Amino acid sequence: MTFWLRRAGGLLACLLAFDLVLKGQLPPLGILVLSSVIGLSYALLAIGLILVYRANNLLNLSQAQMGAGPAILGVLMLKVWHVPYVVALGATVLAAAALGGLVEFVIMRRFARAPRLVAMIATIGLSLVLGLLQLVVPPWVFGVSLTGLGGRTVDSSPPTTPFSGLHFEISRVRFSGDVLVLVVITALAVAALTLFFRRSNVGMAIRASAENADRARLMGISVRRLSTVVWMIAAVLSALAIFLQTAITGTNLGVDIGPTALIYGLAAAIFARMESFPRALLGGIGVGVLTQSVYYVYNDPFLPGAIMVPTLLVVLLAQRGRLSRAEDAGLSSYKQAAEFRPLPPELRRLREVVWGRRVAAVVALAAVVLAPTRLDVGRQSLAAVVIVYAIVCVSLVILTGWSGQISLGQWGLAGVGAFIAGWFGGHLHADLFVTLLVAGLAGAAASLVIGLPALRIQGPFLAATTLAFAVSVQVLLLSPKYFGDFLPDTLHTVDRPVLYGRWSLDGPLSFYYVCLATLGCALASARSLRRTRAGRAIIGVRDNTRGAQSFGISVARTRIMAFVISGFWAAVAGALFVYQQGALDQSSFDPSVSILLLTIVVIGGVTSLPGAMLGAAYLGILRYGGFGTQLQTLATGLGVLILLLIAPGGVAQGFYSVRDTMLRWVAARHGILVPSLTEDRRVAGLEDARAGEVHTVTDSDEPPGPRDDEVHPLQAALA
Repeated sequence: MTFWLRRAGGLLACLLAFDLVLKGQLPPLGILVLSSVIGLSYALLAIGLILVYRANNLLNLSQAQMGAGPAILGVLMLKVWHVPYVVALGATVLAAAALGGLVEFVIMRRFARAPRLVAMIATIGLSLVLGLLQLVVPPWVFGVSLTGLGGRTVDSSPPTTPFSGLHFEISRVRFSGDVLVLVVITALAVAALTLFFRRSNVGMAIRASAENADRARLMGISVRRLSTVVWMIAAVLSALAIFLQTAITGTNLGVDIGPTALIYGLAAAIFARMESFPRALLGGIGVGVLTQSVYYVYNDPFLPGAIMVPTLLVVLLAQRGRLSRAEDAGLSSYKQAAEFRPLPPELRRLREVVWGRRVAAVVALAAVVLAPTRLDVGRQSLAAVVIVYAIVCVSLVILTGWSGQISLGQWGLAGVGAFIAGWFGGHLHADLFVTLLVAGLAGAAASLVIGLPALRIQGPFLAATTLAFAVSVQVLLLSPKYFGDFLPDTLHTVDRPVLYGRWSLDGPLSFYYVCLATLGCALASARSLRRTRAGRAIIGVRDNTRGAQSFGISVARTRIMAFVISGFWAAVAGALFVYQQGALDQSSFDPSVSILLLTIVVIGGVTSLPGAMLGAAYLGILRYGGFGTQLQTLATGLGVLILLLIAPGGVAQGFYSVRDTMLRWVAARHGILVPSLTEDRRVAGLEDARAGEVHTVTDSDEPPGPRDDEVHPLQAALA
């Protein structure tokens, strides 16, 4: 009885909240029916996400893009070649299945044993490459332009199908027969998948490998082959969702499907706890009804994506005790491979090491201080933007690299700081440093709100929430329509101040040095945090939550601390960005920048501050080095795939490898035995011996036993 009362109370609360959001203006029945039908396409996306997550313990951020290309192929076959509908639908399904199998076999299989964070970033790189192919392939195949920049263009209206002539009305809303096609195909797809996984040998083998891949291998099941099948099915579901929805609503074929479209599928998948097809179906319908109803009442096409944050938080907190499989996957599978070792204490005082560090510091400092003086005014201004991105990268190292919390909305936190800068700096004309401090505190407060669910919610759930937060910041907080009273009055201008009545920051070089000084403070703050007990506790909680608790570390306090510090610096970066731009531009805080910054940090090395700086430099070269947009996308997407295949630890892995090689030379020159520098080679030698290669094991090759003074890493956190 108590169970049903709780369910009834929750349903009543949801209905009241729904009525409050819509201001009591319930859409007509026809709109609700159309919204439910559109929600079925979100359900198909959600089921594809669930399949990949169950099979590979991986949040596939390229799910929408995997289906978009084949769907565009089918739509253009209808519009340009005027082929029969069945032929276009069959081509869409076959192309999606081939693409899904190719992606898994050629790319994702290489990340099967990589840390899940690295594999997830690989799906981001994959989505960038697939998004670029959506724009460049149709002109080659169909001779049309999707962007309207030349050639034969294609309109965004729904294609003509055999069902377009069938019409009926519900509450003055006109429907075509394509609505029935979407309903029927979705029902058949869900039923077929249910029977496939419950009755067929392949389906049951996929379920077994999802439950325990190692046990499935012992039973003779080819886990890799089954993974290929899963990716093929997921791609087909995504393609069907986009193709069938296009026949109803039409689509802008020249625009890549971005984070906002992915949020709807993620919301439905999270409602299903990343495991239940029927719940994903209900979740998709619910998301469709909510988003389309909000659009109907407010007539704002961007607002539906913004309401996903409270929706996801309510769903997650309501299910926090039942996120069984997804929560069991936990955070540890999403952490980076390993921490890069510090300088061995045996070598720190040697003359070569001391002078080497001094020379490297002087060269790096001279590069960032003197190099901008050789640039023109325009590039000096862009250099300040790169420094702003670098500050956000530092915040991501703290949150994702050290704490292990996946954030796809860090640029949204920068948007919070931008809002404060627009209000204080442009509207109230407050002091620069006061504005930066208040912006940082506002970002810390926003991080606290987002971080509270992180006490119980991990992995893909937190990633989806932060991505939705980034959408909400752009659509709501930075919109003159909703918060115009807090923004600058005249064209949203924010003038750079004159410090203490003497130093004007109006010039790009002077403001660059302000941004550089702020970056230095962020790096010093992060470095100091890493060396303290709190920093060691953050690492300990990331690597072994239960072990950290056994040593008296508060997991909740540690995670919240990482969120707050990270949010502070991200918001400070956003405030500096507004001063650099001289205006608060809503379009500058697109959620895709958050995903790009996380990708760049992983490219550089997500656990390393120098790696984050290298990643920011890589981003600056790509964006402002004179490369075209398509080349930038290709270099980012394809570059991240190639780099992560070669060095999962990012550019920092190569940097520290070179450093360790030099340190081994110094140690050998002085006759000093440094176990931490020789351990990797011993492990590699043992692996070679197991592989059948000739290797002579001597007494010196034996791994060293534990020292009497050796301290457990978690125990060190209490020191």
